[in-house]
Amino acid sequence: SPALAMGRPRSPLDLVSTTPLVAGIAIGFVTVAVVSDLRSRTVPDWTSVALLLLAALASTIGWHEVGVADAAIGLVLAFALGAAGFYSGAFGGGDAKLLAALGALVGATALLELLLATALAGGVVAWWAKRRGIDTIAYAPAIAVGYALTAAVQLCTPSRGALHALTGASLW
Repeated sequence: SPALAMGRPRSPLDLVSTTPLVAGIAIGFVTVAVVSDLRSRTVPDWTSVALLLLAALASTIGWHEVGVADAAIGLVLAFALGAAGFYSGAFGGGDAKLLAALGALVGATALLELLLATALAGGVVAWWAKRRGIDTIAYAPAIAVGYALTAAVQLCTPSRGALHALTGASLW
C-alpha cells in the first residue's frame, strides 16, 4: 500500500485494496453524468467536482495507485484536451470537465488509455448514430465506457496499465 510505503500509520483501509472502492464510487458519479447527458444533453458540474475531489482524496490518502503529481498532470493534460475539444465544437463543456476530472482520477500514466478507450467508444456511438440518422450525440456515455475500460485494466494490471502489459514499457 502507498500509505505503508511512505511510513504513514496503518489504517483499517490499508488492510485491503481500496482501488476497487475508488473505481466503484467514480462509476456512480459517471453514471449520474451519463443519465443526465442522455436526458438533457448536460453534464452536471457537481459530478465533475465530486470526481475531482475523489481523485484528490484518493491520491492524497493513498487509496489507489495514482500519486498526487500523477493526478495533477492527468488533470492538466485532460483539461487541455477537453478544452480543445470544446472550443473546436467536438463536444460540450460538461464533457470537457468530466474528462478532466477522470484524467485526475486515472493520472497521467493511464490518460492515454482513457483517451483511446473513450475515442473508440465515441466512434462506435457516432457510427450507431449515423446509421440511424442522428446528427448529434451525447458524449458522456463514450467517456464513461472509456473510464470503465481504463479502470478495469488498472484493476487487472495495477500501477502499470495496459501499455506495460502489452509492451513491457511504461510512460514514466
